[in-house]
Amino acid sequence: MFNPKRLWMVLSSALTLGVVGVLVLAGTAPGASALRAAANNLTVTAHAAGGGGGGVGMNITIVPTASLTARLAATTLVSYTCQPVNGETFLAANVFVQVSERTSGKTVAQGSGAFGGFAVCDGVTVNTASVVVIPGGYFTSPPFKKGTALATANGLACSSVVASGGYQACDFGSAGPTTVSIK
Repeated sequence: MFNPKRLWMVLSSALTLGVVGVLVLAGTAPGASALRAAANNLTVTAHAAGGGGGGVGMNITIVPTASLTARLAATTLVSYTCQPVNGETFLAANVFVQVSERTSGKTVAQGSGAFGGFAVCDGVTVNTASVVVIPGGYFTSPPFKKGTALATANGLACSSVVASGGYQACDFGSAGPTTVSIK
């Protein structure tokens, strides 16, 4: 039986490993040069199959620029479209964003943020979410600064109807990792 929680865990783990791999790549001179070259005007759109009555999946795009907020956090903008689920087009939506930025030497600022609300999921309407990403943990991650970072986004839009077995039908999607410029 399809379990959206397990799918979510697998997707987020795979994305986290991808971000770590790119950060390791950024530690070498050729890798850092390649990431800087890719940073200009890069957006990533990813598709994931929806579950339990969902359509063809959420299409998520991370805007390639983020803003430094209160000299601590990075505010990212994510746009997405989603499909109707079980015939419903007004769905509860959640978008999760993770950002990693090399700040100095071997120090990496890492954090996450979330947006929760409602979305029009008709396959055409572009919904947007402004997500404030705060570095994780007190005193364990330095603040973000102006520069280049990597971002991933995961999203889901769920029906208000709980199916038999206690599961909600949802549409899923992810994007990234992609390079963002924090300004």
